[in-house]
Amino acid sequence: MKKILVLTNFTDQCSQVKETAVMLSAKLHANLILFNTFISQPAMLSENGSDPWVLEELTWIDDSKKKLNFLKEDLELLIAALPAADHHASIDCRKSMGSLGLQVKELLKEEHVEMIVMGARSGSTWDHILVGSDTLSVINHSNRPVIIVPVGHPLRQLKKLTIATDFDEADLNAIHYLTRLGRLFGFAMEIVHVKLWGKESIDQMQQTSFEKHVAKFNFPGISYQNIGGKDLVNRLNDLCESNGSDVLVLVHDHHSLLHRLLNGTNAKSLLEKQKIPVMIIPAGMDLR
Repeated sequence: MKKILVLTNFTDQCSQVKETAVMLSAKLHANLILFNTFISQPAMLSENGSDPWVLEELTWIDDSKKKLNFLKEDLELLIAALPAADHHASIDCRKSMGSLGLQVKELLKEEHVEMIVMGARSGSTWDHILVGSDTLSVINHSNRPVIIVPVGHPLRQLKKLTIATDFDEADLNAIHYLTRLGRLFGFAMEIVHVKLWGKESIDQMQQTSFEKHVAKFNFPGISYQNIGGKDLVNRLNDLCESNGSDVLVLVHDHHSLLHRLLNGTNAKSLLEKQKIPVMIIPAGMDLR
């Protein structure tokens, strides 16, 4: 059975993550894994030689267990309210200690995870991608799509998504994956060619070849758009708003558009307006 890995730290992100996870699980016929991790900060030994961090760890274990159970109960109420025809997910609670990214990497080896859902703690989605070390760690250690949900903007429906690309061949794998999702959700997809400022224009033959490969996926709901200039991120934001996208998709590796897009010194100020959820798909992901 497929699983959706739901990462939580019990902050104000929980509400939008819960709604998103339940909606996705219903359509993907996937069960849920609720996961919380903790990094202990070993303190100086006290004067009597005891280890203060041991008490901290024990307190966290008890607190995490209680909060996971409360969150599970909330999710069960949302699941019970789903239409009878939808999948009603089971919920498995997990907790561990250590780096979130490394813990996620190990979980992905053990479980058939379809995707990961996590919340942006504060600020916009883009701001969280830029400055959230946990988020970057999860993205860098994941071989499955990661959906980052901004505060106050749960993913309640998936009728249209936009994927940004520079027509790199690695993006074809991501688009193939999205067409498979699209057949389950019935969404439309806009493929947006993004021309980075100062870069050479894409060769027309390369674009034609890319579009021919996409056509082989036989997905009817695809349209194309082009954007360019200096203010690319705001242009992407405006485009997603105007075309009614529910999710913005980017492909990630060290050579990807996402990596280059976020490499500018003014990236943080450009990305603050992003509000809709962002899906990060690793390049070369196994389509299973």
